[in-house]
Amino acid sequence: MAQTPEIPLGYYVERIKGKVGTGDTSKNATMENYWLASEVNQGTVRVELLDMHDSPTGFVEWVPFDEFIKRFEYAPEFSPRKVSLRQQQADRVAARAERHLEAKEYLSAEFEFSNAIKLDEQNVRANFGLGKTYLATGQPEKAANIFRKLGTIEAVLEPENKHIFNEFGMSLRKMGLHAEAVRHYHRALTLAPGDENLWFNLGRALYEGGQLKQALGAVKRALDINPNLEAARQYLQAMRQQAN
Repeated sequence: MAQTPEIPLGYYVERIKGKVGTGDTSKNATMENYWLASEVNQGTVRVELLDMHDSPTGFVEWVPFDEFIKRFEYAPEFSPRKVSLRQQQADRVAARAERHLEAKEYLSAEFEFSNAIKLDEQNVRANFGLGKTYLATGQPEKAANIFRKLGTIEAVLEPENKHIFNEFGMSLRKMGLHAEAVRHYHRALTLAPGDENLWFNLGRALYEGGQLKQALGAVKRALDINPNLEAARQYLQAMRQQAN
């Protein structure tokens, strides 16, 4: 009978390697995620993903021993940061602002998003929401400045913000900020290299930015991942017709 491996409980790091970009711009990249292993039961380990503030996200997996040993590296030196009271307050204010934005109460939304940013200048929800508010109120230059700033915030690529990835990139592209959109999608793909929608939207940003060859490669990659992505198939056909 095989012995059960001894798995120390505590913090582990998962390094996800992938290639981002297309053609001459492609490069290898590694994304690190930290997890808390808290329980071992019947050949599996309970792990919970930590967010950008090193707090539990609520996303839990029970991972078989064999897979656990391959995916995770023990990180006894890792010390989680504590979320400051100001960061917690900023999240609450940003959530309130999002409700105003959804109700098209733009003045209230702008006021609350701005207050959240005063509490935490790097707050992803608040910055993204303020940019969307500026777009909704016909202030594209202000929105562009906010989106450029957001593109420099590393936390935008944290797993908890994954729902923002595509929406943020599409906002950049629709505003004509194609170079910024391409940079964003390359960064996002370091976290989710198998996301066909990221590849498709990268292709659209490349195409609209005048990089047809690279755009073709990105959209083909999206279809390699999901051959049933009809929007990508139609877009690829249109690009090929132009190329000919």
